[in-house]
Amino acid sequence: MNHLSSNMRGQFRKVLLATNCLANHEGALQTTLSFCQANKASLHILHVCKPNGDINEVKDLPVLKDHDAALVLRQMEERAAGLGLICSTRVEFGVPAEEILQSIEENKIDLVVLGTSELRGSKRGVFGVTAEQVMRNSLCPIMTVGPVAADLASSHNFKGPVVFATDFQSVTRQAIQAAVSYCKQISLQLRCLHVLPRSLQSGHRDHALTLILTSALNHLVATSNVRIEKPVCTVTYGSGISDSVVDYAREQGASLIFLGVRRDSMVSQDDSLPIVFRIITEAPCPVVAIPCDAEAHPKFMSRLASSTCASPASLVR
Repeated sequence: MNHLSSNMRGQFRKVLLATNCLANHEGALQTTLSFCQANKASLHILHVCKPNGDINEVKDLPVLKDHDAALVLRQMEERAAGLGLICSTRVEFGVPAEEILQSIEENKIDLVVLGTSELRGSKRGVFGVTAEQVMRNSLCPIMTVGPVAADLASSHNFKGPVVFATDFQSVTRQAIQAAVSYCKQISLQLRCLHVLPRSLQSGHRDHALTLILTSALNHLVATSNVRIEKPVCTVTYGSGISDSVVDYAREQGASLIFLGVRRDSMVSQDDSLPIVFRIITEAPCPVVAIPCDAEAHPKFMSRLASSTCASPASLVR
């Protein structure tokens, strides 16, 4: 799957929708169709039927009878064709995550779309075993359509600004490249956001910290190989990072949120809910996660950390 690493550049021409074909698929489907229209992308739709007796995926992609799944997929394909999209559908049998990852590789997919379930208070309850395994192993970005975004699917036209939320961790470098390239590709405004703990606000009333970090955001955008017009960089204080990111996206009428996500945060034994999953669950728009392996922090962030006396809050822990 080495060819997929180059697809972090944000040019989404081949989209894969992995669907359970149940009644709750509508939000993810409608969102995907709108996204493909906006990006002039072709669409592959995959449903995986699990082997009988498989008890490992009880909450994710349940088993449908073959003819029922085929009927739903045919209806999806007809809807896509009615919108002028190039679309293919496929039913596979096996372990859902493995089949999805294989389809990504075989079809040279640029972006995989997954729906998520309602918030249940734990990482697995929110994201599902299949989605978690795909994010952990996929080398292409994953667009997740959370429950709030699914309810608002009819209003997604993907013409609003893109919010790139960052904690200045190393994964930011790949994620900003994808966000900038995407905005350039379909002429959208990029809005970069960093959230500081509210506890720091009283000690920096001269706004020196926000000015330094705003400059860092602008520098981060400038590190991309692609140049865009007038990105908006904002530093704000908030009691909760996920709430602040979601509120900002809602205020700006964002069409997408881009996040860099460390793979090692997916395999942690800690069952707490990482901030990125809370954002996915509550966001009013889809969230594009760029999964990356952890690396050393950029040198300029080391200097910033020492000058501000406070490490940036993390989106993934």
